[in-house]
Amino acid sequence: MKRTILILAVLALVVSACSSADSEPVGHDTPEQAVASWFEAIDAGDTEAASSAIHPHSLALILGTENNLSPEVTTEYLDNGVPVAVQESYWRSFAEGFAAFASRPVSTLAVGQATTFTSEGAEFARVPVSSGQSVESIVITRMRDDGTWEVDMVATLADGFAKVLLGAYAAIPPGDEGDQIRAAYKVTVLPSMWAAMAEGDFGDSFARSALALIEEIEADSQVEG
Repeated sequence: MKRTILILAVLALVVSACSSADSEPVGHDTPEQAVASWFEAIDAGDTEAASSAIHPHSLALILGTENNLSPEVTTEYLDNGVPVAVQESYWRSFAEGFAAFASRPVSTLAVGQATTFTSEGAEFARVPVSSGQSVESIVITRMRDDGTWEVDMVATLADGFAKVLLGAYAAIPPGDEGDQIRAAYKVTVLPSMWAAMAEGDFGDSFARSALALIEEIEADSQVEG
């Protein structure tokens, strides 16, 4: 089953990138609350809440890749965040794109009971969301250091973006800016790929791309060490 079809279809409609680097991440008591609050913030046009609900830097890395951002722009987003107007444009497009695709606001999706699992020493949870009786998508959340939960967009979109992220990682240029982007992959993308692997239902094609990406990131980390 194409588990992330709803979210991926929305992202395909979005042409502007944004990042949560300027917003302090906001955790929630349960994985279900994290997903429901994220959906509600998107539909309410609450830019700060929508951006801060996700794991830091994940959105910048995914959409920076999707939009072929230069290393200069990517590192600027990682360092200082994206202007609020750009974030507002992204979340508005997200909400409008989802409504056009699914004929309903994203906040009307039913959020099911989460199942927690551990990956590489970190705690994650798979949260089913649906517009009917059948599960149409899975959102993966990550436990923060303070014990609260946030949405992990890299893990959620892993089956659709692992191959893209692998190509983008291989193309990162040498130099200080490239080193900073690779470091962001290590902190953000690496644990998310492991989590998506542990979640277990994304298929063989995803597994091959995810393992290749993991190996590349870990190899660079060993060289740095």
